[in-house]
Amino acid sequence: QLTATTARSAGGAPAPLPMPTAATAGTTGSAKKQKTVTQNLAEAPPALRDLYHAVADHLQAAGDDVQVKTTDLYIAFRRLKNFACVELRNQIGKVLVFVKVDPDAVTLEPGFTRDVRGIGHYGTGDLEITIQSMADLEKAKPIFDNAYQNG
Repeated sequence: QLTATTARSAGGAPAPLPMPTAATAGTTGSAKKQKTVTQNLAEAPPALRDLYHAVADHLQAAGDDVQVKTTDLYIAFRRLKNFACVELRNQIGKVLVFVKVDPDAVTLEPGFTRDVRGIGHYGTGDLEITIQSMADLEKAKPIFDNAYQNG
């Protein structure tokens, strides 16, 4: 997440720090520009889009204080801090949800939950939940609720 900040110059006056531009943000050398989460959502197959909306509806309904913030790469659901970050993976038909839940506190299930403490990913949270069906969503709801309560 990028925020505009200022540094003090030698004279004590604030000197603006350079902000990345759309042309430079998220690219390195000849790397292909990654699609934004908004583009992925717009291009998602209808079933995946419906699944995302079901996930988002549940996360938003967790409490009156839930705020939604869309970044370039994920959609954050937050109270004071993020408790869940959602990414869409159109190519593989999955909605990935990263939640602030201790992976040691849940029984990890291959293909459904994964400890991502040592794996780089966008957003916040140490537990990755893969949602590929409404059944996965139903199974994930108690974990989402836990993330909200403790986030």
